[in-house]
Amino acid sequence: MTAAWQPWRRLLPVWLPAVVICLLAAAAYAWQTSETGGRAALVRNSVEELEDEIVRLEQIRDQTNRERSAVAELNEQFEYLYGDVFGDLDERLTGILRAVGSATRSADLMPHGYGYSAEEDRKSRYVKFAIQFAVIGDYSQIRQMLSALQSSPEFLIVEDIAFSGEEEASSRDLAIGVQVATYVAQADPKTLARLTGGITKTPEASDGETEG
Repeated sequence: MTAAWQPWRRLLPVWLPAVVICLLAAAAYAWQTSETGGRAALVRNSVEELEDEIVRLEQIRDQTNRERSAVAELNEQFEYLYGDVFGDLDERLTGILRAVGSATRSADLMPHGYGYSAEEDRKSRYVKFAIQFAVIGDYSQIRQMLSALQSSPEFLIVEDIAFSGEEEASSRDLAIGVQVATYVAQADPKTLARLTGGITKTPEASDGETEG
Protein backbone atom coordinates (compact mmCIF):
# COMPACT_ATOMS: atom_id res chain seq x y z
CA MET A 1 0.00 0.00 0.00
CA THR A 2 2.82 2.27 0.97
CA ALA A 3 4.70 1.35 -2.15
CA ALA A 4 1.59 2.01 -4.25
CA TRP A 5 1.18 5.40 -2.61
CA GLN A 6 4.74 6.43 -3.28
CA PRO A 7 4.15 7.59 -6.90
CA TRP A 8 1.17 9.69 -5.83
CA ARG A 9 3.21 11.29 -3.12
CA ARG A 10 5.95 11.90 -5.57
CA LEU A 11 3.53 13.48 -8.03
CA LEU A 12 1.70 15.43 -5.31
CA PRO A 13 2.86 18.81 -6.64
CA VAL A 14 1.33 17.82 -9.97
CA TRP A 15 -2.07 16.40 -9.14
CA LEU A 16 -2.87 18.30 -5.92
CA PRO A 17 -3.15 21.72 -7.60
CA ALA A 18 -5.34 20.12 -10.29
CA VAL A 19 -7.60 18.61 -7.63
CA VAL A 20 -7.77 21.92 -5.78
CA ILE A 21 -8.61 23.73 -9.01
CA CYS A 22 -11.35 21.19 -9.79
CA LEU A 23 -12.78 21.54 -6.31
CA LEU A 24 -12.70 25.31 -6.56
CA ALA A 25 -14.32 25.14 -9.97
CA ALA A 26 -17.03 22.82 -8.64
CA ALA A 27 -17.60 25.11 -5.67
CA ALA A 28 -17.74 28.14 -7.93
CA TYR A 29 -20.19 26.39 -10.24
CA ALA A 30 -22.35 25.35 -7.29
CA TRP A 31 -22.33 28.93 -5.99
CA GLN A 32 -23.07 30.39 -9.37
CA THR A 33 -26.07 28.10 -9.89
CA SER A 34 -27.38 28.22 -6.33
CA GLU A 35 -30.83 29.69 -5.60
CA THR A 36 -29.70 31.96 -2.77
CA GLY A 37 -26.52 33.43 -4.18
CA GLY A 38 -24.29 33.65 -7.16
CA ARG A 39 -25.00 34.51 -10.73
CA ALA A 40 -28.32 32.65 -10.85
CA ALA A 41 -29.58 34.69 -7.92
CA LEU A 42 -28.28 37.86 -9.52
CA VAL A 43 -29.99 36.99 -12.78
CA ARG A 44 -33.20 36.13 -10.96
CA ASN A 45 -33.09 39.41 -9.04
CA SER A 46 -32.45 41.28 -12.25
CA VAL A 47 -35.40 39.53 -13.91
CA GLU A 48 -37.64 40.39 -10.96
CA GLU A 49 -36.51 44.01 -11.08
CA LEU A 50 -37.18 44.13 -14.81
CA GLU A 51 -40.62 42.60 -14.33
CA ASP A 52 -41.40 45.17 -11.64
CA GLU A 53 -40.19 47.93 -13.93
CA ILE A 54 -42.34 46.58 -16.78
CA VAL A 55 -45.39 46.59 -14.48
CA ARG A 56 -44.61 50.17 -13.42
CA LEU A 57 -44.17 51.30 -17.01
CA GLU A 58 -47.43 49.61 -18.02
CA GLN A 59 -49.21 51.46 -15.21
CA ILE A 60 -47.68 54.74 -16.39
CA ARG A 61 -48.73 53.91 -19.96
CA ASP A 62 -52.30 53.16 -18.87
CA GLN A 63 -52.44 56.36 -16.82
CA THR A 64 -51.04 58.34 -19.74
CA ASN A 65 -53.65 56.85 -22.06
CA ARG A 66 -56.41 57.73 -19.61
CA GLU A 67 -55.11 61.28 -19.26
CA ARG A 68 -54.77 61.60 -23.04
CA SER A 69 -58.36 60.43 -23.46
CA ALA A 70 -59.52 62.86 -20.78
CA VAL A 71 -57.69 65.75 -22.47
CA ALA A 72 -59.14 64.79 -25.86
CA GLU A 73 -62.64 64.64 -24.37
CA LEU A 74 -62.12 68.00 -22.66
CA ASN A 75 -60.92 69.54 -25.93
CA GLU A 76 -64.00 68.19 -27.69
CA GLN A 77 -66.20 69.73 -25.00
CA PHE A 78 -64.41 73.08 -25.33
CA GLU A 79 -64.76 72.96 -29.10
CA TYR A 80 -68.45 72.14 -28.72
CA LEU A 81 -68.98 74.97 -26.24
CA TYR A 82 -66.97 77.45 -28.27
CA GLY A 83 -68.35 76.50 -31.66
CA ASP A 84 -71.90 75.31 -30.98
CA VAL A 85 -73.15 76.43 -27.57
CA PHE A 86 -71.57 79.91 -27.53
CA GLY A 87 -70.35 80.33 -31.09
CA ASP A 88 -70.67 83.49 -33.15
CA LEU A 89 -73.42 86.04 -32.53
CA ASP A 90 -74.22 86.38 -36.23
CA GLU A 91 -74.80 82.63 -36.44
CA ARG A 92 -76.77 82.40 -33.20
CA LEU A 93 -78.85 85.58 -33.30
CA THR A 94 -81.69 84.06 -35.28
CA GLY A 95 -81.80 81.03 -32.98
CA ILE A 96 -81.80 83.25 -29.87
CA LEU A 97 -84.68 85.36 -31.15
CA ARG A 98 -86.59 82.24 -32.18
CA ALA A 99 -86.07 80.76 -28.69
CA VAL A 100 -87.49 83.89 -27.07
CA GLY A 101 -90.39 83.99 -29.53
CA SER A 102 -91.11 80.29 -29.04
CA ALA A 103 -91.11 80.65 -25.24
CA THR A 104 -93.56 83.53 -25.31
CA ARG A 105 -95.85 81.94 -27.93
CA SER A 106 -95.99 78.66 -26.02
CA ALA A 107 -97.37 80.65 -23.06
CA ASP A 108 -99.80 82.65 -25.27
CA LEU A 109 -97.93 85.87 -24.52
CA MET A 110 -97.13 88.74 -26.85
CA PRO A 111 -93.72 90.31 -26.16
CA HIS A 112 -93.11 93.98 -26.90
CA GLY A 113 -90.55 96.68 -26.22
CA TYR A 114 -87.52 94.72 -27.34
CA GLY A 115 -84.07 96.03 -26.42
CA TYR A 116 -80.54 94.65 -26.62
CA SER A 117 -77.32 95.14 -24.69
CA ALA A 118 -73.84 93.65 -24.76
CA GLU A 119 -71.23 93.44 -22.05
CA GLU A 120 -67.73 92.03 -22.04
CA ASP A 121 -67.19 89.30 -19.44
CA ARG A 122 -63.64 89.62 -18.09
CA LYS A 123 -63.46 86.13 -16.59
CA SER A 124 -64.56 84.12 -19.61
CA ARG A 125 -63.51 86.74 -22.20
CA TYR A 126 -66.85 86.13 -23.90
CA VAL A 127 -69.50 88.70 -24.69
CA LYS A 128 -72.69 88.60 -22.66
CA PHE A 129 -75.55 89.42 -25.01
CA ALA A 130 -78.83 90.35 -23.32
CA ILE A 131 -82.37 90.86 -24.61
CA GLN A 132 -84.98 92.88 -22.74
CA PHE A 133 -88.70 92.69 -23.45
CA ALA A 134 -92.04 93.09 -21.72
CA VAL A 135 -95.09 90.85 -21.52
CA ILE A 136 -98.50 90.93 -19.89
CA GLY A 137 -100.10 87.73 -18.63
CA ASP A 138 -101.22 85.76 -15.62
CA TYR A 139 -98.95 83.90 -13.24
CA SER A 140 -99.21 80.53 -14.95
CA GLN A 141 -98.36 82.06 -18.33
CA ILE A 142 -95.34 83.87 -16.92
CA ARG A 143 -94.14 80.74 -15.21
CA GLN A 144 -94.51 78.69 -18.40
CA MET A 145 -92.58 81.27 -20.40
CA LEU A 146 -89.72 81.42 -17.90
CA SER A 147 -89.48 77.63 -17.82
CA ALA A 148 -89.30 77.52 -21.63
CA LEU A 149 -86.59 80.18 -21.68
CA GLN A 150 -84.42 78.39 -19.14
CA SER A 151 -84.74 75.04 -20.93
CA SER A 152 -83.84 76.53 -24.31
CA PRO A 153 -80.89 74.94 -26.16
CA GLU A 154 -79.61 78.47 -26.79
CA PHE A 155 -78.25 78.60 -23.22
CA LEU A 156 -80.49 81.46 -22.16
CA ILE A 157 -80.27 82.77 -18.60
CA VAL A 158 -83.15 84.72 -17.04
CA GLU A 159 -81.24 87.54 -15.39
CA ASP A 160 -83.94 89.94 -14.26
CA ILE A 161 -87.70 90.17 -13.85
CA ALA A 162 -89.30 93.53 -13.05
CA PHE A 163 -92.98 93.70 -12.07
CA SER A 164 -95.07 96.75 -12.80
CA GLY A 165 -98.69 97.71 -12.10
CA GLU A 166 -100.93 98.70 -9.26
CA GLU A 167 -101.17 96.74 -6.02
CA GLU A 168 -104.96 96.43 -6.29
CA ALA A 169 -105.36 95.69 -9.96
CA SER A 170 -108.75 94.77 -11.35
CA SER A 171 -107.14 92.06 -13.48
CA ARG A 172 -105.09 89.00 -12.56
CA ASP A 173 -102.68 89.82 -15.36
CA LEU A 174 -99.14 90.82 -14.48
CA ALA A 175 -97.05 93.28 -16.46
CA ILE A 176 -93.39 92.33 -16.24
CA GLY A 177 -90.14 93.24 -17.89
CA VAL A 178 -87.80 90.33 -18.56
CA GLN A 179 -84.10 90.29 -19.31
CA VAL A 180 -82.52 87.12 -20.66
CA ALA A 181 -78.85 86.77 -21.53
CA THR A 182 -76.48 84.36 -23.19
CA TYR A 183 -72.77 84.28 -23.91
CA VAL A 184 -71.16 84.35 -27.33
CA ALA A 185 -67.56 83.47 -28.11
CA GLN A 186 -67.37 85.90 -31.02
CA ALA A 187 -69.35 88.97 -31.96
CA ASP A 188 -68.96 91.20 -34.99
CA PRO A 189 -68.55 94.82 -33.77
CA LYS A 190 -70.80 95.99 -36.62
CA THR A 191 -73.58 93.65 -35.48
CA LEU A 192 -73.19 94.80 -31.88
CA ALA A 193 -73.16 98.44 -32.95
CA ARG A 194 -76.34 97.91 -34.96
CA LEU A 195 -78.17 96.12 -32.12
CA THR A 196 -76.77 97.60 -28.94
CA GLY A 197 -74.59 100.56 -29.86
CA GLY A 198 -71.50 98.57 -28.88
CA ILE A 199 -70.13 96.66 -25.91
CA THR A 200 -70.75 98.20 -22.51
CA LYS A 201 -67.61 98.02 -20.38
CA THR A 202 -68.02 96.71 -16.85
CA PRO A 203 -66.85 99.01 -14.00
CA GLU A 204 -64.03 96.58 -13.21
CA ALA A 205 -62.85 96.62 -16.81
CA SER A 206 -63.01 100.43 -16.96
CA ASP A 207 -61.04 100.74 -13.70
CA GLY A 208 -58.43 98.31 -14.96
CA GLU A 209 -58.00 100.26 -18.18
CA THR A 210 -57.71 103.53 -16.23
CA GLU A 211 -55.08 102.06 -13.92
CA GLY A 212 -53.12 100.71 -16.90
